[in-house]
Amino acid sequence: MFEVFHAFHKHRQLLIATTLQALRGRFSANVFGIAWIVLYPIIFLSMYSLVFIYILGVRMPSMSSFDYVLIIFSGLVPFLAFSEAFSLGTSSILASRGLLRNTLFPIEMVVARDVIVGHATMGVGLLLLWAAVILNGQFYWTHLAVPVIFIFQIIMTLGLVWITSSLTIFFRDIQQAIPIIILFLMLVSPIAYTEEMVPAGMTFIIKLNPLAWLMHLYRSCFLDGVLPLIDLTLFGLFSMVILLLGYRFIHRLKPIFADYV
Repeated sequence: MFEVFHAFHKHRQLLIATTLQALRGRFSANVFGIAWIVLYPIIFLSMYSLVFIYILGVRMPSMSSFDYVLIIFSGLVPFLAFSEAFSLGTSSILASRGLLRNTLFPIEMVVARDVIVGHATMGVGLLLLWAAVILNGQFYWTHLAVPVIFIFQIIMTLGLVWITSSLTIFFRDIQQAIPIIILFLMLVSPIAYTEEMVPAGMTFIIKLNPLAWLMHLYRSCFLDGVLPLIDLTLFGLFSMVILLLGYRFIHRLKPIFADYV
């Protein structure tokens, strides 16, 4: 763990500079520019709400349509961040193959940059969700725990993407499978439903899905005013383990990356 944090501390200035540059480059050529950081989660939320509330007519007992929209939003925002970071990060080594022998800015930091960029929309989405929750009269002290959950999400995603981006060097088919994996995760993650709505025989899917843990934590803190301390601790430990495994994985394989690109 010390080695991981030392690497981030050593390259922190380059990481910050390249992340900001990537964000500017991503939106500079668009008509709406950086406004897409706000528009992106709003458009997705509108689509989900339209389909589940007005087309499918989904209703939850003793819950208004606005409350249901908040449930969707609290699941959709972390999923959008994960899916974008996963997609960008998994392809980042191949997209930056010229940096494979760069010792000033190692390739694992390039992956970290793309994971952070992928979570940029979530930061704005969380602010929008927080404002909507307060507007709905749900102002709890547990909102203070949301940044901790957010950090754990980035840590878990980075560890996972260090592994998938390394494997992509040797198995290029992973790039083609990314949309399928993201679609599968969208279907099995409780975005527009809660854990209580899952049939008893299928609850194992929720328990094995780290994204479902995330959504449970966000909803508990944002909407219920409850801090599931044990769940948060377990998820934090899980995130750290994935980060360490991912770092060791990419660090061990990095010397032979150049032979395969």
